[in-house]
Amino acid sequence: MAVSPARGTVLVVDDEPGVRALARRILEGGGYRVVEAGNGAEALTIIESKAPIDFLIADLDMPVMRGEEMARKIRALRPELRVLYVTAHSEQLFKDRPELIDGEAFLDKPFSVRGLLEAVSLL
Repeated sequence: MAVSPARGTVLVVDDEPGVRALARRILEGGGYRVVEAGNGAEALTIIESKAPIDFLIADLDMPVMRGEEMARKIRALRPELRVLYVTAHSEQLFKDRPELIDGEAFLDKPFSVRGLLEAVSLL
């Protein structure tokens, strides 16, 4: 399937290979290009390589580096990058802050095909 340049490239960061594979299938089916990382350190390496990433999908609960910490470091390098937190524990996201900042959203796990595509398109 040819990827529409208007859709963009999504970096999916999740420590669960099955979740990354599902997100890849859904997003590629929606016309997005997908790059995967298994943890925050891998994601930072991809961003630091100046890869053309338009969206970041970040799991919150990961080893090596928590998703919110990873997103904060990535947005320090790329402030315009939009972030979708995908988590089964959304309360963790709001534990230390009352709201998301501009360009951020969250989606609860488990997510549906429609839910993921809609959340990414709204960002």
